Amino acid sequence: MKKLYVTRTAPNPRKALILLASKGIDVDDMDDVDVIDIDFAANEQMSDEFTKINPMQTVPVLVLGDGTVLNDSQAVCEYLDRVYGERSVMGNDVIQRAQVCAMRRIAEFEVLYNFMLAFQHSHPSKAQRVEQVPEFVAPSVARAVKALAYFENILEGREYLVGEQLSFADIVLYLGLDFGKVLNVNPNEQGENLARFYQMMNERFSIKNMAKAKIAHTNE
Repeated sequence: MKKLYVTRTAPNPRKALILLASKGIDVDDMDDVDVIDIDFAANEQMSDEFTKINPMQTVPVLVLGDGTVLNDSQAVCEYLDRVYGERSVMGNDVIQRAQVCAMRRIAEFEVLYNFMLAFQHSHPSKAQRVEQVPEFVAPSVARAVKALAYFENILEGREYLVGEQLSFADIVLYLGLDFGKVLNVNPNEQGENLARFYQMMNERFSIKNMAKAKIAHTNE
């Protein structure tokens, strides 16, 4: 049995949960994966038990049946994408995979990472893990917002960032837009294309709507 450690409200583990959901897979219904929720509010990620599994004290973490530990969100998602579901969200051929990789990296390092950096250096809950530098906050938010203009142009006349189907790049951009709300960056005010994209993705993959879908599925 594999073990997947997640925190369902945090951006990085949500990558894995949304990736599976985009393939019609409910992580809690998987026969060969045991999902273990880590409570960041209670600092469970810093416990001795979890630190033995992942000394970096981050999620997601996927422990395979043979004991192999994958403790990076990209590595976890690459594994899940290749093993589960019929269609890859990483790209259908070598060119598309390269395009998805490029878009994903820009979305991650220019948008999501900068919002997360601003959060780490401003939120009281992160003070014990990070030597906070308040001066990092405004420039990080500004850089993320500047990058959003790039995606606003990319999405002109397009539903998705690459090709005609949802890809991992879309998932990462959505999470960046969603996390920006914590820093008072409204995803619906960054351009018409981004607003349309965010609303489309949020309808399927918001924490609230994914929970509703699970309840509806359970009651069927």
